[in-house]
Amino acid sequence: MALFDVIFLGLFIVGWMLTGVVPWMVVSVASRGHAGLLNLPLCLFAAVAGGLLVPIVGFTGPGGIWLSFGAALLVPAGLMAARRLSLGVLPERGSAEPAGKHSE
Repeated sequence: MALFDVIFLGLFIVGWMLTGVVPWMVVSVASRGHAGLLNLPLCLFAAVAGGLLVPIVGFTGPGGIWLSFGAALLVPAGLMAARRLSLGVLPERGSAEPAGKHSE
């Protein structure tokens, strides 16, 4: 493998990883920091796996490049959506009743 190929593949992996951070960051901002720090490496790995899957399937060329970045965005977004759905509805922070007052 030539040095040019290694540099080119490295730049793609960095680009896919930067794309994979976006869904984690959106969920983190929307949930006020409850995206889970342990989910960040999972999103990065999923982005690289989704990006690599596109050329492995056979989509190469300019269309394949854009499709690989789309996959690098959609796979971590699907993971974060599955995580949020598995948690259910989280109670609001300020919605707890004071101790001693119970509604009947």
